[in-house]
Amino acid sequence: MENERRRTLDELVTRYELEPELCDIYVEGKTDKLLIEWFLDQKEHQGFAVYEIDTVEIPTPLLFEQGLKDNNRSRVIALALYINDKLSETPLHITCVADKDFDWLFGKEYQCDLLLFTDYSCLEMYLFNEAVLDKYLRLALRLSQPKAREVLNQLSRVLEDLFLIRATNEALSLNMRWLEKVSECCKLNKNNYQVQFDLKTFITKYLNSNSNRSQESRFITKLEELRAKELIEIRYKIHGHDFTELLCWYIRPYLGKEIKNSYNSEILARSLLACIDTEKLAQEGLFQRLVDRIDR
Repeated sequence: MENERRRTLDELVTRYELEPELCDIYVEGKTDKLLIEWFLDQKEHQGFAVYEIDTVEIPTPLLFEQGLKDNNRSRVIALALYINDKLSETPLHITCVADKDFDWLFGKEYQCDLLLFTDYSCLEMYLFNEAVLDKYLRLALRLSQPKAREVLNQLSRVLEDLFLIRATNEALSLNMRWLEKVSECCKLNKNNYQVQFDLKTFITKYLNSNSNRSQESRFITKLEELRAKELIEIRYKIHGHDFTELLCWYIRPYLGKEIKNSYNSEILARSLLACIDTEKLAQEGLFQRLVDRIDR
């Protein structure tokens, strides 16, 4: 994207005023773009274009005016809100797709017909299911053990804790840098596939690394307050990066020597995408809405 001239917001408004029949989809990043393009191609839809949000110039002050963070998710939301406000008629062939993230937890809603959100916390959660993981473990890694269901069950508890820790940082506006080495606070019993996560130690390390140890009591209180907001579907409560990183750590001890040294979370994430099923994806709300818009 660095060598391409990015369109301005006003250029896009003019574009859609002059060509209301265009069917454009804006997404956060490359993985989102490739997955949505692949899905729509598989379903034999034509006449659409998918763009990464980096192709658009979104002024940082506009993000702050709308109460948004300075990141790609916020840029997608800002684009949808801006175009929706500027056009006299809402062209539903323009679609901006963003991760749901923490919005459900904080009761955040947007009144904008151009804006669609993932059905769960993020795009990676379409990979967080037994069928996808079973295919990956057995065919890509040639592992008969552990079973996909057991892996998901064991990781879910840790991933929910990590999601709540991230959410607490947001809720308290601490703006802390994430502590990447989550696995240092995890223990895996290779014989029974069980994971133990030392939540208290991780929080202490997280706060210490950001010079915020004095916030520990307040932090834990807010975390438990957020935990009390029960939601049955676990995929609302997992951060995509945590999922791929923790899954990589969990699987590594079971791998053969021939791939263990070259195995990492980036390779894992790409391989999981290759295990997704078009028809299963077509049953998800987001993808149904995308198809509906293109078919209009």
